Amino acid sequence: MLCLALSQELRPNIAEMMLGPFMNAPTNQGAMGADQPDYGLCDVPGSRHRFRGPSVDFDEPFVAVLGGTETFGKYVTAPYPSLLGRKLNTPVMNFGIAQVGLTLLCDDDWLLDRASQADLTVLQVPSAQNMSNRLYSVHSRRNDRFLNVSPALRAIFPKVDFADIHFTGHLLEVLQAASRSGFEIVVNELKLAWVRRMQRVLALIQSRVLLLWVADHRPDARACRIDATGPSFVDRSMLDTLQDQAIGLVEYVSHPTHSVEGMVFPENERRAARSLLGPEDHAAIANALAEALVDVGWGLGAPVKRAQTARL
Repeated sequence: MLCLALSQELRPNIAEMMLGPFMNAPTNQGAMGADQPDYGLCDVPGSRHRFRGPSVDFDEPFVAVLGGTETFGKYVTAPYPSLLGRKLNTPVMNFGIAQVGLTLLCDDDWLLDRASQADLTVLQVPSAQNMSNRLYSVHSRRNDRFLNVSPALRAIFPKVDFADIHFTGHLLEVLQAASRSGFEIVVNELKLAWVRRMQRVLALIQSRVLLLWVADHRPDARACRIDATGPSFVDRSMLDTLQDQAIGLVEYVSHPTHSVEGMVFPENERRAARSLLGPEDHAAIANALAEALVDVGWGLGAPVKRAQTARL
C-alpha cells in the first residue's frame, strides 16, 4: 500500500502555488458577527445531510471525498477537496460532515452508494472514539455525542455517574481518570470495533479508496490519547489491517496550533479557528493527494494500481 508522508516542514510555498485566486479573497478575519466563508451548502436529493458545494453530476466521472470537519473545511474559502479538483481537472464532491464517525459512515447507505459511484474515493481516517460499540452508543449523525452506556461499562466503572456526560471526549476523560485498568479495556474495545467498522466501510465502497491521515502526529505515536487533533486511538498496526482494501495512505502531519492567516471567522471563534486547518494546510493536503494519485497511475489511462510503501 502506498504511504505518502508529508509534514508541515515540507510545505513553505505550497499555498501560493495551489490557492491562486483564493489567496486574495476577502477574509473579514476577526470581525464580530456572522463572518464565515460562503460554504455554498447544497441539498442533494436522497441525502439527509447538506454538503459543501458545488455539487457534482453523479452520472459523470467524479472523485468523492469523505471525512469530517477538516474535509468540510470550516473557516476556509478553498478546502482541500476543491483544490484537488483543480489539480486533477476532475469534479470532486466534498462529503465532509462535522464530527463524522464510523457509526454514520457504516449506516448511511446513500453516502456509501455515492462513494461507490465515484471513480475514486478519498476517505479521511476517522477517530475510534466517535462510534457506537459494545460499551457505549453515540448519536446516529453527530457521532461525537454520547447517548447510552451498556451494562458492561457500568460494571467496569460502578462509581462513575454517566448522567451529566454528553460527549465522547468527556466520557473517555472521566473513564481514564476513574480507572487505568478499566480504561485499557475501553481502548481495546474501541480499537477492535474501529478495525471491524473500517473493514466493513471499505468493503461496501465499490470504488477505489485512498486513505488520508490528518493529525498533529504520525500513526506511530500517541495513538492512545483522547485527541481532538487527529484520529483518536488509531495506530499504524490498525491501518495496516486495511492495506488490502485501499490503494494507499497519505499522511499529513500539521502543527498543533495553526495559523489563522487567510481564515474567515468571527472574533469570538478565534480559538476554534486556531485548532483547525488553515489555507496552507489544505493546499498541502491537496498537493499530497494529487502526487499520490499520480504514483498509482491516476489520469494516465491505465487502471489504478496498488503501490509499494513509499515515504517522503
